[in-house]
Amino acid sequence: MWLLIIGILAVFAISFIYSNLGMGGGVLFVPLLFWLTEYGEDEVVVISLCLVLANSLTALMNHQREKLVDWKLGGIMAIGAIIGSFIGAMFNLNTGKEVFLIIFMAVVIVVIIKMLVDWVRQTESCEIDNNNKLTKERTAVASTGTVGAGFMAGCLGLGGGVINVPLLIYVLGRSTKKAAGTSFIIMIIAVIVGLATFAHEGTNIDMTYIMTLAPVVFLGSYIGSRWGIKKLKCREVQLLFILVLAIAIVKIGYDLIVLIS
Repeated sequence: MWLLIIGILAVFAISFIYSNLGMGGGVLFVPLLFWLTEYGEDEVVVISLCLVLANSLTALMNHQREKLVDWKLGGIMAIGAIIGSFIGAMFNLNTGKEVFLIIFMAVVIVVIIKMLVDWVRQTESCEIDNNNKLTKERTAVASTGTVGAGFMAGCLGLGGGVINVPLLIYVLGRSTKKAAGTSFIIMIIAVIVGLATFAHEGTNIDMTYIMTLAPVVFLGSYIGSRWGIKKLKCREVQLLFILVLAIAIVKIGYDLIVLIS
């Protein structure tokens, strides 16, 4: 019981934070679920995707209320995520946990380094859109990049925001908060495709954990995104983004060491 209580509090905190980052929280949901359960990677990914979906829907609603969502751009970029999510889910079903964790950790480390370098070097405003970057060519590049985001959803149980948000900010010049809001569209579509693929392949879905934790995610995401949209500045959001990813790396590294040893 005490383990479940700690898990519920952790899920609330994750949802509160990630609802401001354009991410679903899977980067921390996955390590947490490995800790709470004895499930394999495919079952953990399914539960994580359900929680990511709950977080994304709630955060999207709050960002849309503040007109911080580009629906057309999100829809275009989601095409690549659909393809990647299907491929990722099939890859997950045919690999072991060690491979899963190594890929997971490598992806997050690369993103941390990229985001930290950009945060330190940042000279232009990240509070407003730079429409000079929103060209057809750049949109095509960003849409191709979301294949990787979709793969992360299907394979690793992430929403793919760790790829979506940098693409929207650095390639397409969207403000930090609009990038976060638009990222939720891409994630929702990728997650649905991933869940449909796992369901089709007969993966076990533990509704007990989902029904217990999903309401906590809704609450954390609603409160967190309402607060963050009003209070957080873009550089604060970016730094928070980096810090929570670093926490995930420590946990993943520990899980990998335990598994190998």
